[in-house]
Amino acid sequence: MPRGPIPARASSVGSGSIGADGGGPGEAGRPIVCPEGPSLPGNGGFMRPRLPGGGQGGRGWMIILSAQFLIMLDASIVTVALPDIQHELGFSASGVQAVVTAYNVAFGGALILGGRVGDLFGRRRFFVLGMAGFALSSLLCSLSVDATMLVACRVLHGLAAAVIAPTALALLADTFPEGAARARAMSRFGIATVLGFVGGLVLSGLLVESLGWQSVFYVTVPVGALVAVLIPRLIAPAPVAARPGRLDVLGAVLITTGVALVVVAPTQGSAQGWTSPQCVVPLVAGLIVLVLFVFAERRHPDPLVRPGLFRSGMLRAANVVTLASGLLSGSAYLLVTLYLQEVMGRTPVQAGLIVAPIGLVNVVFGMVLGRLIPRVGLAASLTGATVCAGLLVALVASQVTVTRSLVLFALVLFPMGMSILATTVSSTLAATAGVSPREQGLAAGVRQTSFQLGIALGVAVLLSLASSRTSVMEGKGVAHGQALAAGYQAAMYVLAVLVIVAGVVTFAEVRNHKRAITARRVPATIT
Repeated sequence: MPRGPIPARASSVGSGSIGADGGGPGEAGRPIVCPEGPSLPGNGGFMRPRLPGGGQGGRGWMIILSAQFLIMLDASIVTVALPDIQHELGFSASGVQAVVTAYNVAFGGALILGGRVGDLFGRRRFFVLGMAGFALSSLLCSLSVDATMLVACRVLHGLAAAVIAPTALALLADTFPEGAARARAMSRFGIATVLGFVGGLVLSGLLVESLGWQSVFYVTVPVGALVAVLIPRLIAPAPVAARPGRLDVLGAVLITTGVALVVVAPTQGSAQGWTSPQCVVPLVAGLIVLVLFVFAERRHPDPLVRPGLFRSGMLRAANVVTLASGLLSGSAYLLVTLYLQEVMGRTPVQAGLIVAPIGLVNVVFGMVLGRLIPRVGLAASLTGATVCAGLLVALVASQVTVTRSLVLFALVLFPMGMSILATTVSSTLAATAGVSPREQGLAAGVRQTSFQLGIALGVAVLLSLASSRTSVMEGKGVAHGQALAAGYQAAMYVLAVLVIVAGVVTFAEVRNHKRAITARRVPATIT
């Protein structure tokens, strides 16, 4: 075969892009120029990355899922270590929360940017850099000798995670085409998400009690380093577009700053009061910056986030459910764990072991979900899973009392855990469905940002609500244990209502999406 320059070809986006409802990369008939090669139909000229080891699946998907597991593990494992960190590094009672806040702000703020740079300059390249940075920053966190060093290292930790999370999801979406194969892959992604979060709750108590607070950071170092080394061996690089475009620097600065300010606001509200300047100022400033971002993107020739992306009703619905999934993942398990410890008198290790079987059951249920969702339909799965999750959280809340049987309480946790997994899987599938390959990283970044906002809002708002309700009940003369139970119960009921409302909004978005598709297919009648 003759060697030499490979001619570029123009390819319009086929059925794999969002199309008129969301505007695809080939919007307004504009072709995408990409290298000639064995691209798949309807993928905008992008080739799906081959994973050595056989076919498009290979063994590389295990590496991708390991990255998601690590990120979710880190999200929950650090919380239990905070009292020990406060004592050894000299944090104040309120200042130790900065260990979590620094990570959440950096992570949430940079997710969209992390996904987009992967789209533009190579997802595998940035996946490797992110994993290497995650392992290194974990090591630095464990070696911290004072409060300032640990907070700074946690910022680096969050930035590395913000590169990993969207590129991992985009690589998975690239590897598995839409349909049954992607449904199974996203079910595994959901399993990794739940196992990581639950695993953090279980391991944190064991590690802190036996090895000290440094161990919660040590545990991710060897795994992260191993994943970074294996990525080039198991995941072949996917070619980017011949003209990938320039990075929208202004847009990157605005979206990162705006989201970071919005993420930090609920944390400050929980600590300082919801009407305090520490909460109101960053919230208002963040919203103003995000409005400026929207105006800037409309005028930029190559925007970081194409405005037409959110014309897709399904994508909007996916992000509503993702926000609810973040609320559930961040708050439901945490509230349950705190109830077991503070009301039922269990140690952190015992509480973690009670919650742990949920993860094991979800491994099996996740395999079923991968086959069930394509049969039921994505739209029905989105709405049904979200409403069911809200109802099941309410069922668990009804069991949060001082005298409740621990066995009965543990049993009602299983259906709740399964419903949370269903919302995670269905929203992840919807967030990647119909998105052009050249924007999968961006869509993944938006999805992960919604998830992170859900976690941040849920933890801050619901824990604050639980604390306020407890104080009110104690003021009425109720015993401390009963007041604590009432606080956690009230928080879980509010969580249930929020999730059910998200399900109703999702139903409306999905219905409007279907009507829009039907209207485009039915020709107008001439009268």
